Amino acid sequence: MRPLRYSINVTLDGCCDHRAGSTDEELHRYWAENLARADALLFGRVTYEMMEAAWRPPATAVRPPSAIGTCK
Repeated sequence: MRPLRYSINVTLDGCCDHRAGSTDEELHRYWAENLARADALLFGRVTYEMMEAAWRPPATAVRPPSAIGTCK
């Protein structure tokens, strides 16, 4: 079984807002390497919505059909 790693950005004053604060090059590099080693990522709604705009669509730009509303 592979290890599960959990992380959350919290400042010394207890702030958990990812939009607050800034990072330096060393911290950015650390997290980029950490993410590169991951087999899968699980995000909360707010983090997912912030990152969604940065993700590129698949090369084919064809999305699979939605299963929502197909159950009868």
